[in-house]
Order: sequence, then structure tokens, then C-alpha cells
Amino acid sequence: MSERPQASTIKERILRLMKVPPEPYPPAGGEGSTRVFRASKQFYLLNLLRWAFQQVLTFVGILLALGFLGAIDHGEDKIRDLAIEQTQGDAAKRSVVRKLGEHLDKEGGFVLGLFHLAEAAGLGIFVLQLPVTFMLVRLDYEMRWYIVTDRSLRIREGIWRVNELTLTFANVQEVAIRQGPLQRVFGISNLRVRTAGGGASQHSGKSQHEKDAKSGHVGYFRGVDNAESIRDLVLEQLRRLRDSGLGDPDQPADAATIEDRVAAGELLPAARELLAEMRALRQNI
Repeated sequence: MSERPQASTIKERILRLMKVPPEPYPPAGGEGSTRVFRASKQFYLLNLLRWAFQQVLTFVGILLALGFLGAIDHGEDKIRDLAIEQTQGDAAKRSVVRKLGEHLDKEGGFVLGLFHLAEAAGLGIFVLQLPVTFMLVRLDYEMRWYIVTDRSLRIREGIWRVNELTLTFANVQEVAIRQGPLQRVFGISNLRVRTAGGGASQHSGKSQHEKDAKSGHVGYFRGVDNAESIRDLVLEQLRRLRDSGLGDPDQPADAATIEDRVAAGELLPAARELLAEMRALRQNI
């Protein structure tokens, strides 16, 4: 019973140290329409396997480096012994070889000592980072929030860099499910939601994730095992909004529609832009 409170305390301390904000508030929407989705446990397992693979590669690299330094030491000893054997019977040459070997031991030993110290430090850091990075993988899974209401959705993810994105359904243009080979094995997928303005990005040389993050118009429900259900929910909300005439230029907006758009934060930027244009027009008159 004592392990759970202790683990919870460690988690709280790490989150407080990294200044991770608490659970996000639901976005604009009707009362009782809020639904919260989380990443699948299979998503956590997949990330855990990736973490373990990276740790194994790092450990193998450290072992190879240690073996390389050991081979250098052994090679120097072999060369010195061979040189001494070649000078047998010639005391003068043998003395010179011994002095040269002592000089190399003195100069090269210092450099090799630094390498050995660096390798020992690297091995120590590797051991120390294991529990920390493991905890970060766990927290990255736990601190993912996917919140959907009848008007909008909010996504928050990340530990090192916390990203929070709110998208209004009135602007949604695409809802698509994406699934890679490993995700198919683990039975999970990503749901991609794109709003107006979230088309092809001009940031060349960057990954699609970075382009989407910069656009501010694309959100991902990552690592969910119910992507189809979430997609159907989003499409149902879109259908209701369009049936009500929200965002349809051919239909006159009634008072309820305007209130909905104000609550969703759609009209405020347009009003500010119109006010700025009116002020600029007055100054030019």
C-alpha cells in the first residue's frame, strides 16, 4: 500500500519541478457534452519498448568504447614487447627502446587515463538516467489529454515541451485516421483533425509533426485504440453544427448562432481586425 503514495509523490515532485500545468479545462461547449479521451496502454507499451531499445544501443556503445580502449592498451604492450625482443643482444638499443616506452607510457597514459575517466563517467550517467528517463516515458503517457465537446476540442501533450491546441468544429475541414506498421501491431492509431488554414506547410526540411505543430491548425489524438469512435463523434458534432447553419454563408445567422460563435471565440478576431481598419481609415481622412 505504501508504494502507490510514494510513486504519486515522486510524480508530483517531477511535475512541479518541470512546471507542468495541471489538467486542462474543457473547451467551449454545451453543458454535459464534455468527453475526455486518453492514450491507450498499448501506446505506453510501444514507447516503453522504444525507450528500452535506445538504452540497449547506448549500453552497447559504451561497451564498444571500453573494448576499444582496452585494445589500445593491449596493442601498446605487444608492440613494446616485440621491440624489446628485436633488440636482444644490443644493450644500447634495448635501453633506448625501454626509455622510449617509458616516455610513451607517461605521455600516452595520461591521455588514456582521461579517456577511461570519461568512459567511467559516461557509464555512471547512463545508470543514473535510467530511472529518470523511464519516469518521463510514463509521464508522457499519463499527461496526454484529448477533450471533446459539442463545439470544439482541446489537445494537450508533452512533458519537456507542453503543447496545447484548441480547435473549433466550425472550422474543421478534415478528420482522418493514420496508422503505421508498429501501430497496427499494437492495435492503436492517430486521429488527425485539420481546420481551415492547416494545408500544406512551407517549412521545408522539417518533419510533418513539426510542420503541423507550427501551423496551429492540425491536432492529433495520438496512440488511441478507439480512433474510429472519436472520429464518428467529431463527424457527428460537425453534422449537427452544419445542420444548424453554423458557418454556412448562404443562411442568415440567427441570435443563437451568433452567441455560439462568440462563445467559441470565432468572432472576436474578426471584430478586432474590423476595428483596426476603421481606426486606420479615420486617421487617413
